[in-house]
Formats: sequence, structure tokens, C-alpha cells
Amino acid sequence: MALVADVADAQGHGPVTLIETDDPDALEAALDGLPRAKALAAPSGFLPPTDKRGLLVMAFAEMNRAAPAPAEVLPLPEGAPFGQITVDPDACTLCQACTGVCPTGALLDNPETPMLRFTQSACVQCGLCAATCPEDAITLTPQLDFAAWDTPRQILHEEPPFCCTRCDKPFATRSGIERVQSRLADHWMFQGEAGEKRLSVLAMCEDCRVEEIVTQGFDPHDDTTRKVRTKADYPTDAE
Repeated sequence: MALVADVADAQGHGPVTLIETDDPDALEAALDGLPRAKALAAPSGFLPPTDKRGLLVMAFAEMNRAAPAPAEVLPLPEGAPFGQITVDPDACTLCQACTGVCPTGALLDNPETPMLRFTQSACVQCGLCAATCPEDAITLTPQLDFAAWDTPRQILHEEPPFCCTRCDKPFATRSGIERVQSRLADHWMFQGEAGEKRLSVLAMCEDCRVEEIVTQGFDPHDDTTRKVRTKADYPTDAE
């Protein structure tokens, strides 16, 4: 009720009235007592959707079309079930963690190429995408954007696919590979000349990665490799 009242007020429709009655005569009298809006030259024509979300989206769109002061974008208060998602392209690696938790399908990937797509009319601003993003690349803005509603899917972020450095098969994104390499660069396993070779393995697809590791002959558990020591590594007095 408060959300509809805010939208109606911003569009110039005037106050919103709640009528509660099971008496058809009382309902008719209450409706007749409401102020009349100016008739439109082109009346609305639509078939209302059966789902609650679709009905609300359609109602807001028709209210804006018939509004004395129509708007393209209406800001909404925090917690409103409509809004925009903004993605920081410098932080996003297109890991698709957000698409996996989106309960309404507002966020979708593209199976053909690394891409994050968004349907604003389906977004309920639940915040799961922002909470799940490992790079903190997502921010939410509660609003009604009627122009965006006419666009089935917005492209929030996209990258060309990253190809395996050995077989040239696309398998990831460059930003994702570079982010993993930068975070592992200080690890002891990736130090020195041998470490640089191991780091380069991360730029290979899973099949080539296995072949390269076997070729390098690296065993992280051999006696010459740094590892966590236990009592079994040291002789006791009895021995």
C-alpha cells in the first residue's frame, strides 16, 4: 500500500484509497465518491497477468502511461521490491556466483560467451547477489525504471572468453584467471622459476593442466617439498 501510494503520488495520480467491504452497493458508492481523473484519448487495453508480480508490474506501467506526470525513472525507498543492479566491471570476473543464487531469474549468464544479463522488472532487490559476490562488485539501487522494463535483458558486464594457452580452447575469462594468479603469486608453491611454471598452468584448461602437471613432475608431498610436519616426521627417544 505504501509502495503504491509513493508511486501514485510521484506520477501525479493523487492519494491512494483502500476500500474494504463485501457489500457490492457499498463498494459502488465508495467508488462513485472518488475523484475522477481526466479521461485518456487512447484507453488502455490489456489482459491482466495471473501472477502477483506480473500484475504489479503491469499496473505500475499502466499507471505511468496514464499519469498526469509520467516519469522514466522513479526512485524508491530502501527495501522496495523493484530496482537496478550495478556491476563494477573492474572487479567482476563473471564467476556467475550471482546467477546461481538469484531466486527470480533476474540475473542470467550466457552459455555462448562470458556475459551477465539482467531483467530489471524481475528483480526483487533481495540482495542475495551482492551478498554472494566474492569480489563485492554488485550494488543495488531501488527504483522503477520504465524504459528498462521495455528492454527484456540488459547486459551488465561481458568479456571475450579466455582461451587455453596450450590448446586454445575457450574455458574462462581473462579477469578470472588473472585474479587467481595474482592471489596465488605469493604462495610458496609458486615462487622461483619452478613456481612461475606452476602459475602458468592456471592459464590452461583442465585437460591440458593435468598433462602439464604430469610433465613437470611436481609432487607437493615429496620429502623435498615444504609441508606441515607431524610427530611421524621426527624420531622419538625410543627409536
